[in-house]
Amino acid sequence: MSDAVLLPPNLLENFETACACLQTDRLGLLLDFDGTLSEFVPVLENAVIYPDVVQPLRQLTDRLALVGVMSGRSARDVERRVGIEGVVYVGNHGAEQIADGTLNVAKGVEEAEFYLQGMLESLAGAADDPGLVLENKRFSASLHYRRAADETGVVERLRAAVKSMPDLGSFELFWGNKILEIRRRNGVNKGVALGRLMRDWHLGSVIFLGDDTTDADALQVLSERKASGAVDGLGVAVMQDGTPASVLESADYSLNGVAEVAKFLSRLDDAIG
Repeated sequence: MSDAVLLPPNLLENFETACACLQTDRLGLLLDFDGTLSEFVPVLENAVIYPDVVQPLRQLTDRLALVGVMSGRSARDVERRVGIEGVVYVGNHGAEQIADGTLNVAKGVEEAEFYLQGMLESLAGAADDPGLVLENKRFSASLHYRRAADETGVVERLRAAVKSMPDLGSFELFWGNKILEIRRRNGVNKGVALGRLMRDWHLGSVIFLGDDTTDADALQVLSERKASGAVDGLGVAVMQDGTPASVLESADYSLNGVAEVAKFLSRLDDAIG
């Protein structure tokens, strides 16, 4: 996280002022999963929803026009980890969506899985560290180096490997918080998905919470829609060790980690209820 970036004001300290503009009758709440609803864990598969967010999130799902969880994980994976009926689950950075139990996939992403696995294995070989975790999610893929024995060396070797790729073709690579993501170059991201949800659920106000690079796409779209007068809303950066500058620059407010997310959800539920 860059010291030159001005930190957004804390949302809990400014709760009444921040929420005064929201239209609660058509309010949508969208949240990232890892680092927002779940603490980071050394083993990716061990991530669980933070216990204190479950009850307020369940109650908000009953009270708001829309509650959605948007993740880089597959939609079915994040659905299993959150497990709240009525939530809309958006996975693979916007390529998948589950609403009312039905999974829909964006056009043009189905053929990516075979090529993603080859790219993952090639990059892992170049990085050469036993702590790397490879994750092929069919429509996107991730290389996690949070457990790397030599994190600095891994990043250097990965950057060199990426530069040596002459033509990524229909894929794009981008860096997050101790993660390298590979995504199909199909124009789908969390910002596009957020715009779709605003349209399909006729939202008048939106709250979005996220902590990492792919969340900046959604924060930027929300900022643009607010500036145009299309919606009211709050873009919230969830502060973690390594929060990217792009998230801070696009957010209106901040929360210090998952525990403050839980406190905010409880206060929001109390205010609406």
